[in-house]
Amino acid sequence: MECHLLAIQATMINQIAQATKGNLVIEEVLKSTVSQLQEVLQVSGCLLFQSNQPQHWLASGVNETINSKFKRQNLTYLQSACTDLCNYYHLRLTKGELVMIQDNWDDLPSLLQDLACKCDLCAILMVPLCHQQSYLGAITLYQCEQAWELMPQAVTFVQEIADHCAIALQQAELEQHWQTELKKCSRVHSELKASIARNKALLEVIPDLMFRVRRDGICIDSKAAKEETMPIIASEIIDKHVHQVFPKQVAGLIWHYLELALETNTVQSFECQLWLKGKSRHFEARIVKSGSDEAAVILQNITERVEARITLEQANDALEARVEERTAALREANHILRAEIVERNRAQEQLRQSEERFRNLVETSSDWVWEMDENALYTYASPKVSSLLGYEPQEIIGQTPSELASPENAKYVAEVFAELVASRQPFTCLENTNLHKDGHLVILEGSGVPIFDRLGKFRGYRGIDRDITERKRAEEQLRFLHSITQALFQSQDFHAALSVALQKVCEATGWDLGEAWVPKADGSILECSPAWFSKTEDVENFRKASEELTFAPGCDLPGRVWVSKQPEWLPDVSLESNHVYLRADLAQQVGLKAGLGIPVIANNMVLAVLIFYMFETRPEAPGLIELISASTELGLMIQRKQAEGEIRKALVREKELTELKSRFITMTSHEFRTPLTTIQSSAELIEHYSSKWTEEKKLTHLYRIQSSVKYMTKLLNDVLIIGRAEAGKLKLNPIPLNLEKFCRDLVEELEFNDTKQHQLVFKIEAVEQQESEAMEKSVLTTSHSQFPRNKPCLDEKILRQILENLLGNAIKYSPSGSTVILTLGYRQNDVIFKIIDQGIGIPKVDLPLLFESFHRANNVGTIAGTGLGLAIVKKCLDIHNGQIEVESEVGLGTTFKITLPMYNSLATNE
Repeated sequence: MECHLLAIQATMINQIAQATKGNLVIEEVLKSTVSQLQEVLQVSGCLLFQSNQPQHWLASGVNETINSKFKRQNLTYLQSACTDLCNYYHLRLTKGELVMIQDNWDDLPSLLQDLACKCDLCAILMVPLCHQQSYLGAITLYQCEQAWELMPQAVTFVQEIADHCAIALQQAELEQHWQTELKKCSRVHSELKASIARNKALLEVIPDLMFRVRRDGICIDSKAAKEETMPIIASEIIDKHVHQVFPKQVAGLIWHYLELALETNTVQSFECQLWLKGKSRHFEARIVKSGSDEAAVILQNITERVEARITLEQANDALEARVEERTAALREANHILRAEIVERNRAQEQLRQSEERFRNLVETSSDWVWEMDENALYTYASPKVSSLLGYEPQEIIGQTPSELASPENAKYVAEVFAELVASRQPFTCLENTNLHKDGHLVILEGSGVPIFDRLGKFRGYRGIDRDITERKRAEEQLRFLHSITQALFQSQDFHAALSVALQKVCEATGWDLGEAWVPKADGSILECSPAWFSKTEDVENFRKASEELTFAPGCDLPGRVWVSKQPEWLPDVSLESNHVYLRADLAQQVGLKAGLGIPVIANNMVLAVLIFYMFETRPEAPGLIELISASTELGLMIQRKQAEGEIRKALVREKELTELKSRFITMTSHEFRTPLTTIQSSAELIEHYSSKWTEEKKLTHLYRIQSSVKYMTKLLNDVLIIGRAEAGKLKLNPIPLNLEKFCRDLVEELEFNDTKQHQLVFKIEAVEQQESEAMEKSVLTTSHSQFPRNKPCLDEKILRQILENLLGNAIKYSPSGSTVILTLGYRQNDVIFKIIDQGIGIPKVDLPLLFESFHRANNVGTIAGTGLGLAIVKKCLDIHNGQIEVESEVGLGTTFKITLPMYNSLATNE
């Protein structure tokens, strides 16, 4: 068997080699090869295709002995199955790998498995046609209905045949490509040769001098057919300036027209005279641009033409003289007749010119010129009607103005023209709305005069119509903008101005809902503005949900309009995806449909984005967008309102600062006067009477001086604490504290300084029992309170400032003998203090300003104070991340509740 295959293989390779050398036709050889492979290997069929035509089998062979079931199969369907399998293994085939499948089709996709089953495929072998790493196609052998055991020597046999077929196919492709390129080169060479011959022939027959000259006047090439007819020799002008070759006047003309030809890219010509063989000859020069910075000059001897022209002119003059002599006798007789003819010709010419002028005016006029008869039927329409109404002039003839008017305006127009025909009076500025042929409305302003014949009989009207649609639209916009401008002037601030703009746009253009989105101060997001307008209250849920939203640049409808600075129209927001419109579900719930986003721009910055909605779907309307966009051009005015609001806030802040400074000066002058007076009086008394006083009396005055100094020092410290807190220099230094001991020591200290005028009580409330009744304990008794597992971590100095100021105020504003209570408790991770007094209380009107610097309640009377204590408490609480609550009744007392975090990290300092 192996020897038999080798013999057949040698025969087939020899045939393929003959095709490669061109002795045989490659297609025929490949078909024969495929048939031989099918017969030798006894398979159901063999196919061969090229990679550049994967759906077309170049050759195929089928075993005619296959049973009838296979014969009923569609051969094209079977080949299509083989094609799909080759395409599936295309990557392996291009790498030069052969693919063989026998019985096991499980690795294939289900679609290809079904296809193989329908075709009764039992085995398939796909051998690539590769040569020099180029994939050229494949040979496919398949077996149907019965098993096929393919021997290794058979596979080697097919591979050898495939390699030689690949070589033959690549050689055929190279041969075809070479033949195509050879034909192209031959055609180009023939065309180039013919073009050279034509140009050479043209140059030989030109009877002129032709030369090229650059912009700087240097001649760079020349050619003369007959140098004996030229005043110069062609070869002698190369690389010379025109002033070196031609007389000064002629050279100047050449240079002048050279510039014109290069600038205008048009042919320039002039006539001149040059000396040739001792005689002046006439020449004509033509200059044409031949390059970006050069021109070709053709100099032609026209002496014969000029002389012939002069001779002809002389002959004409002689002929005219003879005619004049012969017609002298007739001239007098025909003088009257000629005058009449001249007059008639002049009248006809004037009439023709008048008609021409009228026709030109009518046809070029921007207005529509028309004529109508006594029945108001158009008898003439100028061509302008086609651009105004879309109708050709012949379509207008025979129609009435009411037939061209809009349906709602037709009756009015018919009545107006009926009255005009009846009155037979001129009319001007008659407005009527017409329907364009494409359906849109056109507003025309007409004027006309009646026409009468020679007998005075009325024949109709002649007039013009002018398109004033844009003017009316501009007037509407102007009125609209004027109304918005007036309303903006009356608005109080930026958001009020936006509300006015939303309301006016909705009322003027038919939108049902308007909202505004304003960039945040740092420009990071868009926030919902309080500005809002709605014609119905059914959208309140939509409004509330919108107030909670913000949009980043480019996000949703407001964000996209913010970034693009261009209007955007959505025909139905309720049908959009969340990527396009985030509130689609909310819009669907309240019935919102069409949406339009418009930017409010000033100085190329978006001040706000206005969004309008309708309760009905509506396609984009450019005219409506233009009208609303025009209204938002009032951005500078809205920006001014924004600036006015900021200035107003700045003035309020300045006024508050001035009042604060005034209160500070008043406070310091008042609070420092008393201790300074005490110090001064005590010092003077000691100075003058110390020698006469006892030591006890001296110490009394010294204690007064020390007390005043301490008071002034505390006042200065309070001011410094406020200043440091305002400047952000007040630092937090938390440490673990025994709060029970801290509070007891503080109460004892304050009670001692108060000289027992008030009863100070310290209470401790159990952990997690902040609201339960606490066990009252005197500051002198021993406490058995419950503490958290770890000591609270607080800043001792700041805590002292808080409690000392609150307890000091409770003592100061409570009557002598009353009780002041300090409680300590814990709740989860917080420490809670309460300071309860039975003092004068705080009026409700003073509660909002309670923690302002230098503010004192109206009921303090003559009780000394600076108004800084509670301000210091608030600043210290802010540093400690704490909170303060106050409950007070005038005449009954006040309760302050302080809540501080139980544990503060030392990192808070940094």
